[in-house]
Order: sequence, then C-alpha cells, then structure tokens
Amino acid sequence: MLIITFIYNLLTTTALLLLVHANPRYMMQDYPPQITAHIPPQTKAEKKASLIYGFPFLFILAGFPLVLGLIGKFSLQQSFLQIGLQIFALVFSFNLLDLLILDWLVFCTLTPPFMVLPGTEGNPGYKNYHFHFIAFLKGSLFSVIASVCFAGLIEAVFYLISILPA
Repeated sequence: MLIITFIYNLLTTTALLLLVHANPRYMMQDYPPQITAHIPPQTKAEKKASLIYGFPFLFILAGFPLVLGLIGKFSLQQSFLQIGLQIFALVFSFNLLDLLILDWLVFCTLTPPFMVLPGTEGNPGYKNYHFHFIAFLKGSLFSVIASVCFAGLIEAVFYLISILPA
C-alpha cells in the first residue's frame, strides 16, 4: 500500500502543480480571499480552460482511489470497511501532503513566482497558514465522505454484478 500511496501522491501533486503552472488563475478559488479580492474574477475562457486543465488532476484524485477499491473488491474480496479505510488512507494522505508540502512549504514559505497571481505580488495572503489549515480540515471531511461513497458505490456494483444471470 505504501508504493501505491507514493504513486498516487506523486501523480496528484504533479497534476496539480502543472495546473497551477499553466495559469495560477485556474486555481484561484483555492487562494485566500485576501489575495483574490484584489483581482478580477475568472473570465469565461479561464473557467473553461480551468476545467480542461483541471480534469487530469480530478481524474487522478478521484479515479485512482475508485480503481483501487474496485481491484480490492473484485480481486481481493475486501469488505466495505476494508475498501473504505483503504480509500480514506489514500485520499487523506494527499490531503496531508497538500497541507504540509504544497500549501505550507511551497505556497506559504517559498511562494514560487509561478504560483503568484498577476497583480498580487507581495500580498500578505500568501503567508496565510490558517487559511490552508481550514482547507485541510474541509479536505479531511471530504476524505471521509469520499471513502464512504466510493466504498458504497463499489459494493453496489459488486452486488449488481453478483445478481446478473450467468
């Protein structure tokens, strides 16, 4: 599971950093309000592009745990609880990495230029560790909800397949 977690976190982190590197405005909804208050809202073109560029990140973020759960159910005959805990551990690991490495170390401490929204250079919001901790707490709740929903979905698929005529 450790290697799978490493691969998942590497893929999600890479996809997220590529998204922000393409244009930090694509992720401006995740920036502290004290930063975004000083810039215009996303244009329609930016919203569309953020969906296109953001798809690989969301696909990895949600798809990888779902596939892992399906493999666990169909190959290893894991229970709902086992699948739910496995998915929770995976999603929560990225949430923790996101807080400690991406948010606190890279965003708040190092603040590389590719993460700075144009026109907000030097804004004190880039050092808002509290904002990112609150986002981590929300992500923790998301980790619980996602793991229960995904495990339930996997159980439902497994049940439906089991009642199909042979």
